[in-house]
Amino acid sequence: MTSSETISSTSIGLALATSLLMAACGGGGGGSSGDTVTPAPPPTATDQLLSTTVAGYPHAVNVYRTAGAQRAIVLLHGGGGDLNAVAYQVGLNASATGTTPATINWAWLDANKVVLVVPQGQHIVTNPGATTWSNYAMTSGQDDKGFLQALAAKIRNEYGLADVTLMGHSMGGAMTNRMWCESPATFNRYVSLAGPASATFGQPGTPCAPGVAAPPYMGIIGDSDSVMQTAGAWESMTWNVSPTLVRSSIEAWVNPVVLGEFHQQQARVNQACGESLDASGFTTAGNVDTWTSCSGRMVLRRVRGADHGVASLDAQMGTASALDVMDAVMRFAMAH
Repeated sequence: MTSSETISSTSIGLALATSLLMAACGGGGGGSSGDTVTPAPPPTATDQLLSTTVAGYPHAVNVYRTAGAQRAIVLLHGGGGDLNAVAYQVGLNASATGTTPATINWAWLDANKVVLVVPQGQHIVTNPGATTWSNYAMTSGQDDKGFLQALAAKIRNEYGLADVTLMGHSMGGAMTNRMWCESPATFNRYVSLAGPASATFGQPGTPCAPGVAAPPYMGIIGDSDSVMQTAGAWESMTWNVSPTLVRSSIEAWVNPVVLGEFHQQQARVNQACGESLDASGFTTAGNVDTWTSCSGRMVLRRVRGADHGVASLDAQMGTASALDVMDAVMRFAMAH
């Protein structure tokens, strides 16, 4: 643990003091053969909320450190979002405005042996409300690629977790796409929720080129997404981010055109394993159409009737659980 971290614990979990039993005679003879020592029990493993940073970067980071965890998920919020709200949106924090040990869904994290890592996006000086990521669609004014590379290294080195997933919603998903395209080896797998890649990656000079070792990718997006304007445009090469949203934070936008998720998935699949992806080649369960390619490493889920928010995706995925998205992510992570 670094000196920049502060800790809150869900239980006291302190080691008991060592008891020294003295010989019946002789009082305090330290080397007496009559002395016996009862070793202290090890500290009780606990779930902890850590607040930390990465050297050289301004981003605050919340770490939901789960006792006995085997893997980590780094969760990126969308444009204008924050680290508390996005954890709330995916069902892992009971509060949208703050995070304490008491608000965290430790039951899900413990059951899945997951550490959740939630960084705070930054903003440019002239657009303070536009907290985001530098993903070619928007700019935060920061080197977010370098930050995420350093964060992944910190997780592996300091928390001992080799398996790290990058997951983002909306502009966090666009940043996830940037990392998949430009720094594929940084994370073990990538998951985007309603966050297509910037159209910059459709240009000849800046292709999305992770190479033959392209890591697993799963995209989940609604066909009625009012932000990405997906309705009636599923197979389109590009989608346009809602002009109303763009105008609200105009200075932070670099390019409000994104690649259509299905169109880009065709390119991903071809790069990852040389397969082709047909528009009719999906399976259906409830409101979810799923394209599965490359031995399951490349997955695209179209959620029929779902809008942009995680709550809408969850609702339309159609089960009783409030964690439909996270359960899908966990199944994908454990399989690939």
